[in-house]
Amino acid sequence: MNKKQNISLTRAAKQSELIVKINEILKSYGYSEIFLPLYEDYDVLKETVYDFRDDNIVRFIDRNTGKSLVLRPDFTPQVCRTVANYMSESPLPLRLSYKGRVFRNVNTNKGIKSEKYQMGGELFGASELYGDFETLLIASAVMKKLKFTNHKIIIGDANLLKKVLNIVNNNEDYELCLTGKQFSMLNNCLSGLPVDENEFNLLKYFPYACGSLDILNKLKGLCSFNSELVERVDYIINLFKKLIDMGIPENVLVFDAGETRGLNYYTGINFNIIYSDRGISVGGGGRYDTLMNHFGMSLTSCGVAFDIEELLSFYDLNESNTDFDYLFIGKKMFFEAEDLRKKGYSVFWVEKEENLEELKTLYKFKNICSEVQK
Repeated sequence: MNKKQNISLTRAAKQSELIVKINEILKSYGYSEIFLPLYEDYDVLKETVYDFRDDNIVRFIDRNTGKSLVLRPDFTPQVCRTVANYMSESPLPLRLSYKGRVFRNVNTNKGIKSEKYQMGGELFGASELYGDFETLLIASAVMKKLKFTNHKIIIGDANLLKKVLNIVNNNEDYELCLTGKQFSMLNNCLSGLPVDENEFNLLKYFPYACGSLDILNKLKGLCSFNSELVERVDYIINLFKKLIDMGIPENVLVFDAGETRGLNYYTGINFNIIYSDRGISVGGGGRYDTLMNHFGMSLTSCGVAFDIEELLSFYDLNESNTDFDYLFIGKKMFFEAEDLRKKGYSVFWVEKEENLEELKTLYKFKNICSEVQK
């Protein structure tokens, strides 16, 4: 067996193990798996997919109906449609999980994959605070299950951000300072805005507000002139404190006030799970309470998803997944191997001994038996 074959088998084993472990976490929280089509109507997705653009999707025409179809770029709208069309009478809260490939024809010259394997869950009908708790606890539990200790959960809040942007009437230059982290432009931008001293101090600090509870407490002080802002920062502080009490290390949770990702999609918190060694996002999620309105229902909604391919890069395969109780060699051993399998043993059978050494480098066998020995 050559090196490429070995890598392919190992990768497949790692992916299977990752899926099993993530599913164990989702199932422990009460999520039930549903299966969704690989493609969807263009009209269904154009108003419901985050960052949906024609140059950002894989689109084709159904020659039988003439309808415009899209290879699935995101699971969440499909799950929402399924709930609205087939599960609207289900008792709440409703927890649904999924897995499969998504396709986004994006940044093909920037090393970003256009096809990804994702797995995740969506929660419908839970209150905001407890829904946020659950999705973030699932994110942390999966990282712990996979033994990924060196990670951060970067949390933004679209609700707070929108309130701050309202102070400057959604000034595009100020939003650009946040989106592009253009700190050098900040003073020039603020100098032309009709804001008072309290508002100026908040707006100047806001792009730099990135950290844990100490940052949030400072941000709360700067928001003291506006009760709505204080209330929202208090919500985030409470969220952080409770998550820390429930076992998530404080240094894992990072609040980034200037996170503008999905500003017109998310309605509350949104988060990225970053593997710290390389700064790569391996998952994320957030709250999207208005999305179900597009499907004729008003229902609180939030979710979390994991990028399996990104996780594969850092995941160490459990060696027991390549262990076998027996290696049986020879035609006469075939039926004995089947007898042992019926008794609960794992048996790898080969007809000839010629590849034995290569097999032993790829798999681990507790016992090796051949018909010659017998």
